[in-house]
Amino acid sequence: MTATAAAQWTVRIAGLTTLVLGLIIWVGAPGMLYPLHMLLGVILTAGLWALAIIGLRAGTGPVLPVVAVAWSILMVLFGLNQVQILPDNQTVVEIAHLLVGIVAIGIGEALGARIRRVAATA
Repeated sequence: MTATAAAQWTVRIAGLTTLVLGLIIWVGAPGMLYPLHMLLGVILTAGLWALAIIGLRAGTGPVLPVVAVAWSILMVLFGLNQVQILPDNQTVVEIAHLLVGIVAIGIGEALGARIRRVAATA
């Protein structure tokens, strides 16, 4: 397995598991799932950063790797601070949090595909 594949599978597995846990938490699961949800978000972030580094080294250009890093930072900050954002309307914030996570997975997929395309032409 290549480093790109390992990082992309990390994003996929951590992302999907984080989404499922988030939905379970959303419908009222015990608070003990929060730390696992947060840890998986950090693992997702690490996977995006790994793809960003691989992408820069592979010659994908800087835009998508920078977007991946910036988005992952936004995702973590949003998750850690979502209770303070619109405290009177948490449903909107939770839906936005869900969308931020889905976009993060999509960025990982796009970056992984671009890395493979660049490697195939080299």
